[in-house]
Amino acid sequence: MLVQSRYEQLFDEGVELLDKKQYKEALNKFQQAIDLNNKFIQAWVYKGICLEKLERYPEAIQCYEKALEINPDVADLWYNKGATYCKMKRYGDALQCLNRVIEIEPDRPFVQTMRSMILEIPPVWSQPQIKPDREPDKVVENSKAAEAKLRLERNNQTYTNLQKEMERGD
Repeated sequence: MLVQSRYEQLFDEGVELLDKKQYKEALNKFQQAIDLNNKFIQAWVYKGICLEKLERYPEAIQCYEKALEINPDVADLWYNKGATYCKMKRYGDALQCLNRVIEIEPDRPFVQTMRSMILEIPPVWSQPQIKPDREPDKVVENSKAAEAKLRLERNNQTYTNLQKEMERGD
């Protein structure tokens, strides 16, 4: 009979709670496992997943970074970190993570698609700033509003498609 260590038992209990969508309780179990063995990479990963489910994205990123300190060559960790950055709309950081996934696993499903979708999202700094320095011309103003609305609709659709791809890749 194989004897599990206490941190492995806590981890297994955390996974069961995560499966039941009891994220706060699972988070507690993963933290207890980490307290007993801070090199237990799976506990860091699952803690990050719980934090994502709780929409505590910066903390999830920290967990993935801790796991990557233990082993920087795990494509799943880079993918999780990149997907979390996408949820935070930090697309430049997400691209860096996805590029690292491709370095490790060039044929990884969904990654190229996600990467392409992110590249279609115009960066914030390319959006025109509306700063009227004179009385607006209604015709020009209406055309700018229509263009901005169309860009926003395209960005929202791209973002929705990106979210769907991330869900399929989990």
